[in-house]
Amino acid sequence: MSIIRSVLKSLHANNGLLYISMGNILGASLTGVFWLLLATIQTVDDYGKTNYLVAISSLACFVGLMGLNTTVTNFTGELKKISIQANQVTLILSIVASVLISVIFGWHLGLFVLSMVFWMMSSYELLGKRLYKQYALVVVGARGLQFGLSFPLYFVFGIDGIVMSFVVSFFAFSYRYFISIREFDFRFDQIRGKMKFSLHAYAFNMSTAFLLYFDKLIILPLFGYAVLGYYQISLQFLLFVGMIPISLYQYLLSSESADTEKTKLRILGYGVSVILALLLFVASPWLIQKFFPNFENSIDALRIVSIGIMPMTIVWTINSRLFKVGKSKLVAIGSAIYLSVQITLIYLLGNALGVMGLAIALDIALSVQAAFLYFYQKRVKRDLLQ
Repeated sequence: MSIIRSVLKSLHANNGLLYISMGNILGASLTGVFWLLLATIQTVDDYGKTNYLVAISSLACFVGLMGLNTTVTNFTGELKKISIQANQVTLILSIVASVLISVIFGWHLGLFVLSMVFWMMSSYELLGKRLYKQYALVVVGARGLQFGLSFPLYFVFGIDGIVMSFVVSFFAFSYRYFISIREFDFRFDQIRGKMKFSLHAYAFNMSTAFLLYFDKLIILPLFGYAVLGYYQISLQFLLFVGMIPISLYQYLLSSESADTEKTKLRILGYGVSVILALLLFVASPWLIQKFFPNFENSIDALRIVSIGIMPMTIVWTINSRLFKVGKSKLVAIGSAIYLSVQITLIYLLGNALGVMGLAIALDIALSVQAAFLYFYQKRVKRDLLQ
């Protein structure tokens, strides 16, 4: 009982974390339910194709962000104009990225890139200003609108309709970005002073994007839409339970809470991640067989992927600490290690073990990244990391 009281007391003292977590979990629930429902009405090949198109567009969005979303969250309290200047840069970069995607894949995917950049910059500005309740509304609102539009548009326009449901919902909840356009003066002095941090954050954000999207770009040409579909449904479950460490990272990055309180929250996050991993591991066969019988080949992969929630939590919580003390270079190195390991193992283990091999590659890459960050931070002076 004392542990429960301690947890409740910690959460009450950090209601910002509650808002972020609720926003992320509700948003992830809507997105997760959408993708899981879509799996019940699409063939495995079409499911893989849909995920591929969303992945390529989302990856282009992260390229256009250039790490500036994290920079805005970290420095908005210190530099009042940094969000305006960051929005100016991302407007230029996102237009370039959207034009390229439009030429290669179609105009609707170009709009996807533009709308997602605007929405992410809006939501990360809210985090930086510690407007946690508004952040939750922006996340849940966008995901809810997308969920409501997706199936009607899908039955009319097919996969293109799903893409447009994302576009409409992202634009609808990017109001802070549109408001900021009126203040554009095309000065970049504050952003220029934080460019080194932004580039390191860029590396970390790209590793996150690769976790979410890039693996699909490798898996598809090597193994086809069907294998991608089996792998992706496993990843959807991981991304849903992964909202806990992601929420913790976002809160710790923007919070000014005392160090002892942050330590308690990190311990709480680690404990929750272990419980979620165990629950998902045990429930995986029942979930797939009961609700997604067409995806039974992914049961073993889902059980393996569920283990990844534990190193994922370590990675995100340590990265939040490193960002706060200016050690963003270590974050970038850890991200590069993750990418190198996963890309290599996708080819080796994917060819040897199929979908299971892809799941093992993900877990090993996360574990190696977590180990690097954990052992390296032990070498950094304790007073810098408190």
